[in-house]
Amino acid sequence: MAGIDIQSFFDLLAYGITKQKSTISEHIPTVADLEADVEKLRTSENSGSPGKSLSQEPSAPSTTREKATGIATGCIPCSIGHLGTCSGLLNEAMRFARKDGVQSDEVIKRVNMCLDELNALERVDLRPEMIHDLPDWEKPMAEKALDLSRSLRHDLEQVPDLSMLEGISAKTQTTRNEIGKSWFKERFTRMTPEQQRLVEDKLREKAVAQKEG
Repeated sequence: MAGIDIQSFFDLLAYGITKQKSTISEHIPTVADLEADVEKLRTSENSGSPGKSLSQEPSAPSTTREKATGIATGCIPCSIGHLGTCSGLLNEAMRFARKDGVQSDEVIKRVNMCLDELNALERVDLRPEMIHDLPDWEKPMAEKALDLSRSLRHDLEQVPDLSMLEGISAKTQTTRNEIGKSWFKERFTRMTPEQQRLVEDKLREKAVAQKEG
């Protein structure tokens, strides 16, 4: 599979991060960070070797870009986003449930919002034709996300008690993190060596900045 261009990679990653950042404990770059990185990479590319793409391939702008946003973003990163949003909602529901019980309006509202996210994941982002068009390495992740979504819907529709709600919340966050890490690692390995070095450099820069800050 040809390496994805660096801008598309950061765009896809940024999309997932906008949905996930409220529930991940470790520091992750914000969308603004990633946009700044992309701009730096564009500047570096243009000044270093004009007319030469980072992937060393001729650009095929519209079709490549549409495929990246129409399939990849429509499936795995977007599904991670839905699960991340659901995880955040369930964490909030837990706080209200500990105070007011699982029958409180705030708990029910957030459980219903989570169910809406899961419905969107199953009916839109991971509908059969979307999964069919995925590359083979992404299909197991899509199936894992679907299995989790179906399981969560079944459990949440039973109006769980506090202990069960806590277990559902933990399972959501753990599995979503597993899928997210798998997707990131697999996508990274499919980038060109030059692209990988650029990403690693940016990650090192952020690590240094965090320590100094």
